[in-house]
Amino acid sequence: MFTINSFSISKLNNAEITGFFINVRKAITMSDPTALGLTEVVTPYDDTLQRLIDQVYTTTGSQYTAAMLAADEKRDQTYKRIRLRLQMVDVAEDNAAIKAVKDIVKTHLLSKYGSKVPQLPYQEETAIIEGFLYDLDDKLGDDGMNALGISEDYTALEAANNAFVAAYNARSVERAEGDTGLTVKLRGEMISLYMQICFIVQFLANSVDAENAEKAVACQSFIGVLNVILGDAKKRYNQRTSNGEEEDEEGGSGNNDDSSDEIGDDEGEGSNPSDGGSTDSGDSGDGGSNGGNSNGGGNTGGGGEQSSGGSNPSGGNTTDPNAPSESGVVNGDEVSF
Repeated sequence: MFTINSFSISKLNNAEITGFFINVRKAITMSDPTALGLTEVVTPYDDTLQRLIDQVYTTTGSQYTAAMLAADEKRDQTYKRIRLRLQMVDVAEDNAAIKAVKDIVKTHLLSKYGSKVPQLPYQEETAIIEGFLYDLDDKLGDDGMNALGISEDYTALEAANNAFVAAYNARSVERAEGDTGLTVKLRGEMISLYMQICFIVQFLANSVDAENAEKAVACQSFIGVLNVILGDAKKRYNQRTSNGEEEDEEGGSGNNDDSSDEIGDDEGEGSNPSDGGSTDSGDSGDGGSNGGNSNGGGNTGGGGEQSSGGSNPSGGNTTDPNAPSESGVVNGDEVSF
């Protein structure tokens, strides 16, 4: 029995799943669509794939993303500067005003707010900075902040954090109303077409009819190649999720859909992907620290039923490392056929 290995491709974020579909198309071309019984599928597959490529790799440069990155950089630098000034209370023993707030600074502010805050996921960083600003005002007040020389930085940090929140929320609305919705639709269409390919190829690979003998051989070889591509996608997904890279609710790296949408049994991989630097626990299309939404079921395996599902991919602060090259290579590692 020749079977396609089980892996829920709907777990992949936008860039990963696009790269996967590109590699599948390359494998079909190298084998010959006619020999695989796929002549009627390749045209809609190609058309939809090109639209998905255009959507994922040309619509992620939102003006709000740029504003987010600028605000995040500003608040990171300002937070570090304030924290460094707080650490200097020990060398200001001759200043009565600073001595008055020394215990508060050391036992509350420095112990509660660490140096790793700028590296936290976007939403977590935002919440912590809001708490930090509140405590600075509540514990130190104007007099304490003036004594420490951080009044201007306090105002700058508050403004940068507010600017980040405004840009983040605006981008979420933009994606929900525009680009993300189309990406979700195209993902769903591609997964449906991919499932058709899997059913056709797996059926022909196991056919005992003499008239399908040549196609059976071609499909058996193709399944071997497809399993390599699936294994590579699975490995990349597991590497990303094992590094704690969860994607944000907008679509950064994907809420899993555990619905039974495979041709066979699910192997149980699960959980969310994300980004880097300050990470956005939900964006995908932008790369780095955030992601984009996804949808549709898409597990493949050996001989079962299918049903549609959904997932939520990601984008972010840096160029997405999963973006395929012109030859369909993902992350620089070309799949061997």
